[in-house]
Amino acid sequence: MKSSLQTLTRIQKFQIDEQRKILTEYQNKEEQLIENLRRLLKEYEQEKDFARSEGYVGDFGAYTKRYLEFRRWLENELEQVRRKIAEVRDVIADMFKEQKTYEIVDDNRKKRELKEDDLKNQKMLDEIGTNAYIKRNKNN
Repeated sequence: MKSSLQTLTRIQKFQIDEQRKILTEYQNKEEQLIENLRRLLKEYEQEKDFARSEGYVGDFGAYTKRYLEFRRWLENELEQVRRKIAEVRDVIADMFKEQKTYEIVDDNRKKRELKEDDLKNQKMLDEIGTNAYIKRNKNN
């Protein structure tokens, strides 16, 4: 029983670490998408200022259309990544609850073993004390 709980705990910790790696990958992807959105907006603002100063209204309309499509695509990707992040966090939370259960069961088992050992020691000491009392009173 002892080794099986330790094995389960080790496996659970390994699985939690793997989920954390996945979470980190998604968080990095989220940061990258946010940075891409910032960069896209900055480029759009630069193009808008350039088109305004140079008078390229026709070309800017096509650029704006591509900008809006790409921005929508990035925002959709960001939304999907954030959903995945939430899912992985939920999985990790469930795994931590399961690990905590293993730890509680192991702790209770250790306490029970310690209590049993204490009871055995107390019985042995009581028997020794009783035998010593009987020997002393036999001689009187």
